[in-house]
Amino acid sequence: MSQPSGSALARQTLARLKARISSGEWPVGSRIPTEPELTEELNVGRSTVREAVRSLATLGMVETLTARGTFVRSLTPAPSLLLDALAAYHPAELIGIRRALDVEAAQTAAANWTAPLLETMESTISAEMETVREGKGSVRCSLFHGVIAQASGNRLLFDLVQNLSMALDSSGLGDRIAGDVDPVVMLADHDRLLTAIRARDVAAAAHLMALHVDTQLRTLQESPVMTELASLRSED
Repeated sequence: MSQPSGSALARQTLARLKARISSGEWPVGSRIPTEPELTEELNVGRSTVREAVRSLATLGMVETLTARGTFVRSLTPAPSLLLDALAAYHPAELIGIRRALDVEAAQTAAANWTAPLLETMESTISAEMETVREGKGSVRCSLFHGVIAQASGNRLLFDLVQNLSMALDSSGLGDRIAGDVDPVVMLADHDRLLTAIRARDVAAAAHLMALHVDTQLRTLQESPVMTELASLRSED
């Protein structure tokens, strides 16, 4: 039987990649094989693999990070209805809700994490360390925060965090934050967060996440409202 060509083959390739993500073979936070590896494994051309991976990114299932590779963001496609709804809001409004969700995700993850998801968080931190150490580029928070949200065990929270990340990326704020925040500072924040989550210290996880997000917000022109948690920074 002849092999389908063009976009039909790309759709088949996309379906195969989606199945590997949805099944958990490639868990959230993991790096998928490289383009040459997928080309050889799937017996398709590089342009076909490239198109399929781009489609996965459009669906919100993967994220490509410069010099690091392509990582799984979600086991399921982002609901288009939710993304369309979020597009109606100003980035400042999205940031405010994202901050609240990140704090909730951190404290819930501290209470509910499982060993496999803790391992994924640790491997994500290790990849970030490699990026900073080798000067490969800026550190993006979206991947680590997505893994934290998944570790919370709350599927709705996870979906909301992922969709808000995509909406902020579309607005350009994701790149702006990544470019403005010192990667060493961001990595130190992530490491402290992971330590609190690993220790199942719910209060510390919430506190550290609030401070971490507020550090990012201060790089923007917006003037976010600081909470009591964030005001405690001066006491550290």
